Amino acid sequence: MFEGRWCDEWRHRGRPAGPEGEREAGTTAEAGTGGWPLPLRELKALLYEVYLAAGAPSLDEMTEDIAAGDDLEGAPSRDTVHRVISDGERPGQQADVVAVAWVLARRAAWDTASLAARVRELWVQARMAQGAGRPIGDLRGDVRLVLDGGLGVHPALDSDGARDRFGILPTYIRRDHDAHLRTVVDAAVAGRSGMAVLVGGSSTGKTRALWEAVAALPDGWRLWHPLTPAATDAALAALPDIAPKTVVWLNEAQHYLGPDPRGEQVTAGLRELLTEPSRAPVLILGTLWPEHWDTLTTRADPDRHPGARALLGGHKIDVPKAFTPADLAALNATDTADPRLIQAAEHAADAQVTQYLAGVPYLMDRYHAADGATRALIHAAMDARRLGASLHIPLDWLADAAPGYLTDTEYHALAPDWLSQALAYVTTPCNGIPGILTPLNISRPRNQRTLRQPDHSPRGSHYLLTDYLDQHGRHHRATTIPPIDFWTAAAHHAHPADLTALGEAAWNRGLYRDAAQLHKHAITHNAHTAAHLVSHLHTLFPADRRPAQWVVAHVALDNPGAIADLLRELQEAGAQEQVIVLAERAAAHAALDNPGAVAELLRELRRAGAQDQVTVLAERAAAHAALDNPFGVAVLLEKLREAGAQEQVTVLLSRDPAVHATLDNADAVVRLLRELRRARAQEQVTVLAERVAAHFTLNNPEAVGMLLRELRRAGSQDQVTVLAERAAAHAALNHPDGVGVLLRELRKIGRDEAVTVLLTRDPAAHAAFANPYAVGMLLRELSKAGAQEQVTVLAEQAAAHAALDNSYAVGMLLSELRRAGAQEQVTVLAERAAAHAALKHPDAANRLLRELCRAGADEETTTLLTHDPAAHAVFDNPYAVDMLLRELRRAGAQEQVTVLAEQAAAHAALDSPYAIAALLVALGDAGADEQVAVLAERLPAAGHFALFAQVGGSQEQFRLGREPDGSAAPSWTWNDMD
Repeated sequence: MFEGRWCDEWRHRGRPAGPEGEREAGTTAEAGTGGWPLPLRELKALLYEVYLAAGAPSLDEMTEDIAAGDDLEGAPSRDTVHRVISDGERPGQQADVVAVAWVLARRAAWDTASLAARVRELWVQARMAQGAGRPIGDLRGDVRLVLDGGLGVHPALDSDGARDRFGILPTYIRRDHDAHLRTVVDAAVAGRSGMAVLVGGSSTGKTRALWEAVAALPDGWRLWHPLTPAATDAALAALPDIAPKTVVWLNEAQHYLGPDPRGEQVTAGLRELLTEPSRAPVLILGTLWPEHWDTLTTRADPDRHPGARALLGGHKIDVPKAFTPADLAALNATDTADPRLIQAAEHAADAQVTQYLAGVPYLMDRYHAADGATRALIHAAMDARRLGASLHIPLDWLADAAPGYLTDTEYHALAPDWLSQALAYVTTPCNGIPGILTPLNISRPRNQRTLRQPDHSPRGSHYLLTDYLDQHGRHHRATTIPPIDFWTAAAHHAHPADLTALGEAAWNRGLYRDAAQLHKHAITHNAHTAAHLVSHLHTLFPADRRPAQWVVAHVALDNPGAIADLLRELQEAGAQEQVIVLAERAAAHAALDNPGAVAELLRELRRAGAQDQVTVLAERAAAHAALDNPFGVAVLLEKLREAGAQEQVTVLLSRDPAVHATLDNADAVVRLLRELRRARAQEQVTVLAERVAAHFTLNNPEAVGMLLRELRRAGSQDQVTVLAERAAAHAALNHPDGVGVLLRELRKIGRDEAVTVLLTRDPAAHAAFANPYAVGMLLRELSKAGAQEQVTVLAEQAAAHAALDNSYAVGMLLSELRRAGAQEQVTVLAERAAAHAALKHPDAANRLLRELCRAGADEETTTLLTHDPAAHAVFDNPYAVDMLLRELRRAGAQEQVTVLAEQAAAHAALDSPYAIAALLVALGDAGADEQVAVLAERLPAAGHFALFAQVGGSQEQFRLGREPDGSAAPSWTWNDMD
């Protein structure tokens, strides 16, 4: 009988010797490309495997075999056989599916009885599947499931018994962002999977808006909220079981998409979910604070969130922090006697109605009124969250950290029961809403027979900091380095999963000793930390081998990529003995579920000269590495070839990676096609090319263009034709830049007919003008394709209607209008941009200034400068401030240079050390030495201590780091580590 997914013997069978049976077009099943439910996916993969092993018989051959099988209960028609083999839908009659499996097993010389039994089992499981989550109707019926303990909607403050009379949640006032969200939700109801992420500050109404949209979904929809044991683990475990008509609820989405590396794995699963036809419609809804959105969508070095950036792009809906006059009018017109809404309308400061309803003024009053140990406890919680702690903060950590925040006078006056007094204050509810800290019950579920994984979480009480004060702390305590007690308490009490981030925060602030202690404790739970610890301590103590010895003995082997990084650091540290020990452990025991990471480990083993270990790992990886990640498989093939492991390449290819590869990521598919060509696996190239041409989704025309280019390089001309014809006729036209890329690739591969078909669909008429950069790209490609009429129409519409909130993109559009010879439209757009363009982003203002000058628009340039770009600038991108400083100097606007230099030194964002370094150079070139000093003083608390020491020339003074008070760290060694 079968065990697991299917017998390993079956998994590794190749195609039968001799010629294949005639394969009829369209009978090839899609195996391994996702789908729901899991048993159905498994059933289809199993049928596809036996179909290949049977020689890929034609539909007529299979139908004839079934008709000749007198003892078969099922008698499926030719069309039914086709659906059983190739469709992703749930099969109708069990007997028909068994009949198809039986004749294929007989042709493949497999055990027919065992196969039939397994098929029956999977058929029943597929029919019984319900999917992850719970019916939304259950949530509508119990508002407690929607509040902070459930979906995360903040309860409103209570007033005059309003909760008893009107409910926990007051009447909802719909605003502009609700209309945008409704569009996404309505599309999902109509059958199209979609995603929306509401981005706004704490207590602005994001989660309530999501719930109001979800509550209106028709019966039959479910909601899945991955929460325990941890956000990423819960998401990864249940993503394959998401059914159609499911809402994926990602409140505070940074907890799912941010953690490295599992956040990128969650992202990949969500992207596949959105593009998998068999699971449509699904609706992914999330919330993010603006700073978390920036972290996940801004390209950095190293680039830790490329998948999140691709997933989130185009799905942002901004939620303003204040009601507009129209919103306030709607609130005042609401027919309700709810005193909460009446009070909010009358008393909310700066029209921040949702914050008032969430009790923010009460919370802030209590925060500001707290003093001594109570305020210290709050600050410890704020610092814990902003420096890397997860939501649930251990009380032991806060209790041990708080005394370090006190003055000497406060510390000596502490009462014996100070902690109980402080907790009583911070946990007291405020007018019916939770207090500053909320105690949590994190005990295991009772009386449940569930498989329990080892749990290394710290025991004892845990507390949740209210998210408004969480956000407040990130802004108002960003210039503060917590005291020694905070870090030592973190090393002993923080959650193991948080230790790596906390250690990096300490190291980046110059607290080298605390960083080493935190990272030492983190190593058994996070292999990524090991390389950092070895590198850091080798820099400080180059002759001491004890850190390397300890790390190699204790590091976990569940992340081959992290082990590869550690091997590299050990070699650079000259710890050859430890390299040998780790190489032997890793080759024999490293996890194989990430083929790309395994490939990195192979490379490092080769560099270390561990040839025997290369062979061991190559054999394990070729036989057992997961095949559903095309990028990882491609990299593994590449590294096996480079290692000369041709036998292992052959083994890996015999497992049909082209069949198992998912098709949701064009970059990954392109890489696999390329590596299959280099391995001369032409049959696999053909299989993958056929799958791509027939099944790749067309909602991203840029990705389609990329695949067309690679298919042509692979010599798959038939597949190029199929995909080109599909794309020209059906590709989505709502992304102007993507359509531009598709047009370009169709021209390059000589598919003029497809270009004509695409142009007849009038891309210019479908273009949206929210992104001038994208419109400019389409304009360029329409011009090159000779579609002059569409160029004229698009140029006129873009000049008159393009959004002006991104001046950089407006500058790019001006450039493309000039290239197209649309001088009249250049003038129209230049006048609009000079008068109304948003100038808050320095790079945007810089680009717009440059393009106005190139267009000869001197009058508009003068107009723009009178708007004072320096005064309007925000400072979230130091690179951009650097460029604007230089552009203003070229324009002779010295007064604005001075203003911008002063503002940048005091307020520039300090996220990227490279951008900060560029800004420091620009300030120096402008002669702003005083501003250089001001900016440098901000660096340590922001996590750029190394740059601070370099600017001030104090590297030797702080060779062993610093203390939180700014003094040089006293001497310490590995012996001082717990």
